[in-house]
Amino acid sequence: MSLSLATDDLGERAHLLAPVEDDIHKVHTPVPLQPDQRRLIFFVGMTILAADFGHSLTLAPQISIYESLICLKASAGIDCKSTAAQSELALLLGWKETLDHLPGIILALPYGLAADRIGRKPILVMCLAGIVCEEIVIRLVCWFHLALPLRLIWVTPVFQLVGGGVQTALAMAYAMITDVAPAEQRAAIFYIMAAVLLVGEILATPISAWLMALSPWVPSLIGVVFQFGGLLSAIMVFETRPLGKASDDPAILVHDGFEAKACDDQLRAPFKSMISRMRQSFTKKRKELLETHLKSMDLTMLLIFSAFLLASISQQALLLIIPYASKRFLWSIPRASFLITLKGVINAVALLLVLPRLSIWLSRHLSWSSAIIDLRIVQISAWMLTVGIATMAFAAQPELFISGLCLFALGWGFYSALRSLATGWVSPSEVVVLNSMIGLTQGLGSLIAGPVMAAMFNHGLQQGGVAMGLPFVLAAGLLFVASLLTLEIRVGKRRHWEMT
Repeated sequence: MSLSLATDDLGERAHLLAPVEDDIHKVHTPVPLQPDQRRLIFFVGMTILAADFGHSLTLAPQISIYESLICLKASAGIDCKSTAAQSELALLLGWKETLDHLPGIILALPYGLAADRIGRKPILVMCLAGIVCEEIVIRLVCWFHLALPLRLIWVTPVFQLVGGGVQTALAMAYAMITDVAPAEQRAAIFYIMAAVLLVGEILATPISAWLMALSPWVPSLIGVVFQFGGLLSAIMVFETRPLGKASDDPAILVHDGFEAKACDDQLRAPFKSMISRMRQSFTKKRKELLETHLKSMDLTMLLIFSAFLLASISQQALLLIIPYASKRFLWSIPRASFLITLKGVINAVALLLVLPRLSIWLSRHLSWSSAIIDLRIVQISAWMLTVGIATMAFAAQPELFISGLCLFALGWGFYSALRSLATGWVSPSEVVVLNSMIGLTQGLGSLIAGPVMAAMFNHGLQQGGVAMGLPFVLAAGLLFVASLLTLEIRVGKRRHWEMT
């Protein structure tokens, strides 16, 4: 299907992201955000910013620490850029990334259902607490490397059982924003949140490279401090669970205009009774999931989740940019880490300037609905991702590799636009489950991609030359399929919950 469709074809399609509309060409006037909504979005943004900035600050230093420890353990005087050392490093990073996503895959839906029961904020705080504990233990393993094997870091994701890890935290953050954001502004706010995630790549990476001149341990430890700051910011967030979210809840909490049910007898109830009520709530939610959510999983949602899965697998190839550029172009790790900064800058330009302005232009001049606009952005971005990473895969010169990376970065709005498209397809009461399922899909993609990408990179290292780009070749193939899937997405029916 072509990216440009006939006007009468567009006219047969209904909105996904806007409230119920009969005319797909109707243009909404944005509703100004209220102070409580702005405060919520601000604190959620600060939480994401601090946590991700800390992670980005530690990314290159941790790779450098791992690399030096591998060389130290192997033998004295070994070349850290040797095939053996780089293969072990890729294996270490690949399996660590895979295991990091296991808690989120296992616990995404349970914690999503729990968020409907006890609220989004407690789950968000638990997620960040578990992540901070994991990062602290990783530093301890590296510090006591003479007594502890480096591969012990593969065990540290167990701390993510508290809260469910990064994907669950993002699901809670997006759910809280969806709870308070008007539908017509949701995609724009999602773009802003995605841009917030890029601040770490833009600012933290060069700061980290500069601090690494002192010691890789300096930015590594400072990064943990920032992640702890994200935890403190999450504590400042107030609850957003809608009033009718869990009608069987026995208590009502009121905070800054957001109400949720509560009563004193729950607070005084015995622990076993509380566990029993939680079990009953989970059973009820599971039944609702089977009877309601799965019924709405028509072809459109199947295509959306399939595209998410393939794109999530492909996204993991970016974790190899630093070791790939370091080996392929004989760059130092600090120099290679500036590629992450470049990608982040272009991502931010696309998310904050290009896509919002493009959306406004399409709305005003073509009278497209927010649903159609999101769909077109998804489709165009998917092809940019595909062509960009394919160029990276076969680039023999740094200049061509950087060009491919720039094109890939311009397509980064794909993920936010696709999430917005999916969010408009479900009722407000299903938002947490939807975001949890998106997190589950992304976690599955990362779980699959970690060892596969590491194995392909190791094989490429053995072959040398262009073969080192095999992970990017695989990513390009998967993104090509995802691009084809997005061309089949239709928005011609009202959402299921609107017809009930």
